[in-house]
Amino acid sequence: MKKLSFTIATVLLLTGCGSLQEAYYIDREFGQHSQAAWDQQVAYPDYRYASKTPETLEGITSEEVMKVYNETFAEKPEKVNIINFGLEE
Repeated sequence: MKKLSFTIATVLLLTGCGSLQEAYYIDREFGQHSQAAWDQQVAYPDYRYASKTPETLEGITSEEVMKVYNETFAEKPEKVNIINFGLEE
């Protein structure tokens, strides 16, 4: 009975080692597959438009727009009480 149990355990362990060759190829291509999955999650990847020249605002105009945009984030938000029962802090 002990020999049978030992034989079954040995066969089960060795069958697990038989799939190592497949795991080698999966591990080898993991970086490629993870990069492909990342690219599928990005809505507008940059390399799609790398060779195209943007047709938008000219440089001088866009600098002024970006200056106004960046200045809006420089203002500190005010503390607002949404529910006010006439009590002050």
